[in-house]
Amino acid sequence: MSPDELLHKYEGQMVHQQFNAGFVVLSYIVSLIGAGSTLELINRRTGLKGLFNNVILASAAVTMGGVSIWSMHFVGNRAIVLGDNEPEIQIAYSTLFTVISFFVPILVLLLTFIAIGNSISWVRISLGGFLCGSAVCGMHYLGNASIENYICTYKIGYVVGAVLVALTASTVALSIFFIFRSMWANAWWKRLLSALLLAGAVSGMHWCAALGTEYTLVSIQAGASDHVQNSTIIIIVIICLAIAACLTIAGLVIYSTRKMNQTAQKAQKISLGAAVFDKEGRILVDSDGLLPSTTITDSFMQVEDQQPFTIAHPYFLWMFQATRNLSGLSGLINGMKRHIAQNTHKQTEKSPATYDQGLLIRGQFCLASVRLADRLRQDYSSAGVLWDEILVTGTARRSTDSSRANFQNLYEKYATLHLQSGQGSLMFLVHHVQSEREYTQLTMAGYRFAEIDHVSDIIASNMQIKSMGFRAKLRQMAQYADHQERTTGVQMGFFGVRPNTSGFDVYVKRLGRYSLPSVSLPLPKLESWHMAILQEFHGMTVAAISETLENINMPTERETEFLELFRTSLKSLQQLLHDPLFDDAVLVPGVVDLPKRGSSGFSSSSTMLTFRIVASAQSVASNTDYEYIPLSLFNVYQLIKSPEGQLSFIHGVDTEFESIIKPQHSRDHHDDDKYSQMRKQSCISSWDEEEGIEGKSIGRPSTLSSTRSGSTADLYHSPRLGSRHSKKQHVNVRELDAPVEENSDIELQANDRDRVATPTPSGGYRGYDTYIDQLLRDALEGSEWKS
Repeated sequence: MSPDELLHKYEGQMVHQQFNAGFVVLSYIVSLIGAGSTLELINRRTGLKGLFNNVILASAAVTMGGVSIWSMHFVGNRAIVLGDNEPEIQIAYSTLFTVISFFVPILVLLLTFIAIGNSISWVRISLGGFLCGSAVCGMHYLGNASIENYICTYKIGYVVGAVLVALTASTVALSIFFIFRSMWANAWWKRLLSALLLAGAVSGMHWCAALGTEYTLVSIQAGASDHVQNSTIIIIVIICLAIAACLTIAGLVIYSTRKMNQTAQKAQKISLGAAVFDKEGRILVDSDGLLPSTTITDSFMQVEDQQPFTIAHPYFLWMFQATRNLSGLSGLINGMKRHIAQNTHKQTEKSPATYDQGLLIRGQFCLASVRLADRLRQDYSSAGVLWDEILVTGTARRSTDSSRANFQNLYEKYATLHLQSGQGSLMFLVHHVQSEREYTQLTMAGYRFAEIDHVSDIIASNMQIKSMGFRAKLRQMAQYADHQERTTGVQMGFFGVRPNTSGFDVYVKRLGRYSLPSVSLPLPKLESWHMAILQEFHGMTVAAISETLENINMPTERETEFLELFRTSLKSLQQLLHDPLFDDAVLVPGVVDLPKRGSSGFSSSSTMLTFRIVASAQSVASNTDYEYIPLSLFNVYQLIKSPEGQLSFIHGVDTEFESIIKPQHSRDHHDDDKYSQMRKQSCISSWDEEEGIEGKSIGRPSTLSSTRSGSTADLYHSPRLGSRHSKKQHVNVRELDAPVEENSDIELQANDRDRVATPTPSGGYRGYDTYIDQLLRDALEGSEWKS
């Protein structure tokens, strides 16, 4: 028929329609591609601010509005065949309205995703579903308004049905997706389910509305060329958008797969992870649910004594203290970078005996900390503190059920395990977010916070963490506080140690490893008459003392009151520990001063009356709230409480690294001034005997280092030591002037080859003990009371 004949036949009449099944299926596939890419993008959105999140937001709006809705609409309309499929009477579109119909749903969906945000609630999801459904309906009828040669007539029932389909299906799809996302149950098939529903909302609305639409011809094209040209342009745009959406999905899948592979490779190396927690105890992860991490080194090359890399290793203890002094090490970073870049190849070219691996691995640790801080957009000095555990990662041979109990006891916090082939080690820098600004910076960097219960299995699986109870360890990290307790007055504590193959372990609280288990004895200080009473209990166990206190009578009221306080505190400590081991502990002859960080430098306003015991090497804590950790690690905890100890460490690092990395002179001068200031502050503190009974830390020859870890010896000691020899002491502790006798069950000889002793600014090494060294020596010797 000629155009005039077609116009005469159909003008002013409703043209009958039919549907092409191929285009119907194709329209749904296009919508599914757009919906799938949209959900993949939204899944990676971590916040409301930042270029990363804004790009994702805009891209998601384009893929949903431009591909899933707009492209689906025009592909679906291609399935509508009018009349007898004459080209002259097929649907033709207005260019202006077609362009407008492309941008309107994109803008509405931008508002939708902003409204949903990251704080998921039913109100937000319902609002998001309403806006998304409105965008679908609005685009459909706006797209129909761009038809030039027909007037569309709509049946009200179909319009209402189409709106309900769009709103309901959109809300259900978004609800499923965001609920799965908040629970981190976002496996690919669950996201696909949400995408199928969301595409169903778009397609269902379109075809419900299409069935209720009647087309009345008002004009006819003189030729089919213009119609074909417009349709071709639209098809080209749709193809380009669909390809872009497919590339988006493929790119995200490739990126995730590559990152998973990199994480798996790190599991076979010595790695450093960032465990960052917000105020609600949630942990920071990326869009795949993984912790930020980086590689320190590919392997740990053991030196002469084949000492494995554990939390008792001198290198770990150095790293542990270094993270508490990051601001003092910041000036050395550039020099470390140059040194490691120039000498990394020597690790393989030379043997450990000829190349100082210690400097290399410690420098690599510092640079790994810098990389993590940069990745999180944080300052290096606030990267976090090193957690006092090393987790085994990577593939390992399967253990039998009969060996698992023995393995758990052996691995308790510090076990000397040689890593098998394919295994690695993972350490953590623990940091707690304190401000809203820091929280925003982390989300802008592409991270978000998640509940530990939701992501712990994802982290353990992908990072190949083999340690048992990883979820509980994450909770411990969330509660990890670096020696934040404030104790004053007199404390009553328990000092329990057991020997191991390289030194000693000390009994501590699982969530308070930085101090001995203790309770308060409600006295400001211990007077000489207090000590005279306590001397009567020398050599007695806790059980014997408790029995004696029930029957003892004192001649004066103040002595009776003191013994009642002593008995009450002792009972409280027994209940706190709830361990039969404590009943066999004996009273230490004297008191010790506890190190404490004060506002004016180092101070010791707290003293401790201690019960001690040297347990067998097989001893384990019967109370699950307590555990044994290496004494060397516990000693470092005491050192980092002191500003002078921190300055001594910083200067020791400067001295050790200076010949290699040559730090700037201006920085050295600044540290000297800072150290001098701290020295002055420490000298201001007075240690007057008249204020109460004080313990005496005795100096000993540097060769007698058998009862303390070589890794912490000489790093720091109290400024009061060595200045009290001429003054009268109410309590004297026997000085160690001869080597301790050898014992087959207790290995006392420290290995000096792996010592990481820090030189003091004045030269040489400090030859005094910490209070922990004193307690250990007294326990091994069985010191007596002296008048």
